[in-house]
Amino acid sequence: MLDVLLDSALDLAKTLPVLALVYALLYWVEHRMRTTPALLSRAARFGPLCGALAGLVPQCGFSAAASALFLDDCLAPATLVAVFLATSDEALPVLFSSGRGEDAIRLLVVKLVLAAAGGYLLRMTVLRRQPGFQPHTDVKDGEDGCACCCGGGLILSVLGRTVKTAFLLLVVLVVFNCAVFFVGEERISALLLSGSTLQPILCATLGLIPSCAVSVLLAELYSSGAIGFGSMVAGLSTGAGFGYMVLCSDRSRRRAACGIIALTWVLAAAGGVLVQVLLG
Repeated sequence: MLDVLLDSALDLAKTLPVLALVYALLYWVEHRMRTTPALLSRAARFGPLCGALAGLVPQCGFSAAASALFLDDCLAPATLVAVFLATSDEALPVLFSSGRGEDAIRLLVVKLVLAAAGGYLLRMTVLRRQPGFQPHTDVKDGEDGCACCCGGGLILSVLGRTVKTAFLLLVVLVVFNCAVFFVGEERISALLLSGSTLQPILCATLGLIPSCAVSVLLAELYSSGAIGFGSMVAGLSTGAGFGYMVLCSDRSRRRAACGIIALTWVLAAAGGVLVQVLLG
């Protein structure tokens, strides 16, 4: 058991410097894109493509901001789904810090294509009769529900996000290493339907849990070989985190919210299965 804790701590220590550098870069990107929610509403004609590009930024607030804009009738449902599909939360920093930069870039490309294509597909089919963007003059910029970029300066913000992700990563590493130690890697792989085309469906369902820890878990499961690339794509494509919570906060629109979440799950699962078959 002590070996498990030591291995987890060593793995975490190796990732901390890169993790901090990644978050420093993300901090700069976030502060240059603080008007993204407003841009989403103003660029409705670009619809899903704009939503997909915004969702690629690993920032937990964009999905929440997009949900708030949708509830205010400032965002079309197809665009909201595109934002959800593109969101990856903490998975990208984890992949970069673990030396899987190529996989992180590939993930960005695949999720951009999946999110944009899925959004346009919905706009032309099941959501074609849904109302689009309605101009509002009282849309407030920057209401993304995320406090990680507000105040405290560059160093405190970077350190805060690094520590938070490091804690989640440590918990995931300890739990996973303990499971491998006590249960066995073969049984875990069997439980996760290793080698099966149904694995992305399982991961897409797991991604619906509104927590940053899920994206960390999926990235670690992929890094360890427990799940395939397509399964990670499926799980991260449903991992809109707090966006679901904001979307379901309006009781009068719960039915529409459930429909959007269901469509996100279907596209994520189908896209994950397709990627699993094509890319592994």
